[in-house]
Amino acid sequence: MNAHRDVHAGHGFDFLEYPVLVVTLGGDVLEANASARSFFGSRLSAGRLETVLAEPDNAYLKYLRLAGSSTSPRPGKMRFCGENGHQELRTQAARSRRSVGEVEVILRLLPASADRFVALDRKVNELDRQLHKRVQENVNLQEVLRKNRTFVKELQHRVKNNIQLILSLMQRAGLRHTSPEVEAVVKTMRGRLYAIAAAQEALYQAAEADIVPARAFLEDVVRTIARANGASEAIDVSCDDARLSTEEAQCLALIANELITNAAKFGLRDGQGRICVTFVKDGSCYRFEVTDQGAGIETQKVTRYSGLELARGLSHQIGGRLEIDGSQGTTCRVRFPAVHQ
Repeated sequence: MNAHRDVHAGHGFDFLEYPVLVVTLGGDVLEANASARSFFGSRLSAGRLETVLAEPDNAYLKYLRLAGSSTSPRPGKMRFCGENGHQELRTQAARSRRSVGEVEVILRLLPASADRFVALDRKVNELDRQLHKRVQENVNLQEVLRKNRTFVKELQHRVKNNIQLILSLMQRAGLRHTSPEVEAVVKTMRGRLYAIAAAQEALYQAAEADIVPARAFLEDVVRTIARANGASEAIDVSCDDARLSTEEAQCLALIANELITNAAKFGLRDGQGRICVTFVKDGSCYRFEVTDQGAGIETQKVTRYSGLELARGLSHQIGGRLEIDGSQGTTCRVRFPAVHQ
């Protein structure tokens, strides 16, 4: 390794204004660009890096070995003997990509004016490290979110199963009592539980843990309630696409139960007639309506119907209001803000 070699001109680096040397791990100089030949002059003729170092020691060999292990630039600092005396220069060294047999290192000598580029490179490396850290944190958060969604889904499934159990118990309790009052209470509570169960089923099936697609949800809820009230053949449903929060969906399911139950009870004449249920986007609000062709009700007596009072309270809960029009048949209308669009 100590045998002198002819230093070839590094034409591939001649476009660079600063000196560039191609050296072996042992310190033999294989190539030098025009700037390096001008800077070192005759000192390069020996073909050894140590002959152009002001303070040669084994540290430069260690530096070359470390640089030769990667194609990423490794920064450093050395004092060199040039034609104009000693000068301390910044260095960047990296393994040459053309290395096949013997490892070659490209050594760039940067003047003090290039310090800003070294600082910039250091800043870029720090930003890259921070970015990698943020990406890893994001991956971890996504995994936590996935686990939480799985937990919520499992919780919703258990709630749905518990509601089904309660419905079964109420069914058995109703069979043991023939009192019309008890039967009416059981039927009312079962209807409300059916509505809640339908909402839970929609939440369980939804792709997002806290958002429910309105059309599929409401169509299912309305038909479930109609079937429970023996009005399956009398119901017409028309729903727009929309996004409902879990609270809106659960409240709307209970509101639908009260309004459809009343429509089936008071709006159908001997089982004849139609009940129309619509859900549409109306400006900045959603509008949910249940219309029947019955005799209508007197709005001043609404407080006598606990189901309508429950619907009124649930409407307030989602920021809306219940309107009742009894001029031609009965139309119960709920408007509430369209927050999730």
